[in-house]
Amino acid sequence: MGFLAVLFILFFSLWLSARRDRRAPKVIRRAIVLDKRVRLENDSPSEDYFFTCEYENGEREELEVDESEYGIIVVGDTVNVIRQRKMLRVERVVS
Repeated sequence: MGFLAVLFILFFSLWLSARRDRRAPKVIRRAIVLDKRVRLENDSPSEDYFFTCEYENGEREELEVDESEYGIIVVGDTVNVIRQRKMLRVERVVS
């Protein structure tokens, strides 16, 4: 019975956090992709994907992105970096 209570509390807290993320305002910034890289771990089969972006004000930032985003965006592309609380998404701007 105690196990079910702990499981319920964990599920409920994850649900609340996701709900807050979806209700938070979106912050969208335009940037240019300057570089891409992949981090490989020796002891793990996982890969992490990163973009280095430069925003319109000259600020630079490295962003960890999904493999699907990494695959369709190339260096030099203009992107919208969309933040919504803890969520981060990068969308390619097609001109």
